Amino acid sequence: CGIVTYGTGEESDWRVDNFSTRGLESNFNVYHAHRFYGNFTLPMPGMYNALNATSVIALMDHLGFSKDVISEGLASFQGVKRRQQVRGEISGITVIDDFAHHPTAVSATVSALKSSWPDRRLVVVFEPRTNSSRRSIFQDAYALAFNPADMILVREHVPLDSIPVDQQFSSKKLVNDLAAAGKTALYFSETTEILDFLGDQAVSGDVVAILSNGGFENIHERLLERLTQNRIQ
Repeated sequence: CGIVTYGTGEESDWRVDNFSTRGLESNFNVYHAHRFYGNFTLPMPGMYNALNATSVIALMDHLGFSKDVISEGLASFQGVKRRQQVRGEISGITVIDDFAHHPTAVSATVSALKSSWPDRRLVVVFEPRTNSSRRSIFQDAYALAFNPADMILVREHVPLDSIPVDQQFSSKKLVNDLAAAGKTALYFSETTEILDFLGDQAVSGDVVAILSNGGFENIHERLLERLTQNRIQ
């Protein structure tokens, strides 16, 4: 079968260029066979989302859809639940829910959010929840995944009973490694401690991104309720 490539390099059959982002909206040009194909808008940030969209553009073009139909479809795309999903904004504090479940996804998500709001403080709340993230295999990789964030809050992970302690992820070590690299990072043993901290320390303009593939004890809604109460008071 035929093979079609896409990316940012000149050798790609479909190439992304002139990528820019504003808030949660991305804009980019697409070139096909070295010729300008069109300009597209996507209501989600991050180059990786633009690349995903470009693969869709290539497929839809192959299936015979017009450029205008493809453009309209991408511009109206509402995203996927728990992927950079805005859960609410209270007193200028934006709360975002994201499923980021391994170091590469965390890095891409955090970078995308920071590029969307470069002038706002990005506070990342991380709960290691997947089986892989609770193992030490990604310990060092996670220490590099949060670089764009201005503050990182890490919750203690739920231990994996099936593996030895020395093979499990350490939230405390992650915080220590981030601090050693000059990042503002804090460790929390319980979700309520994180809520108390954010209730006192979050200020207007903050973007609070909560990263977990679990329910995280409903931290998103509880935080929004706390911020609402603070505003009323």
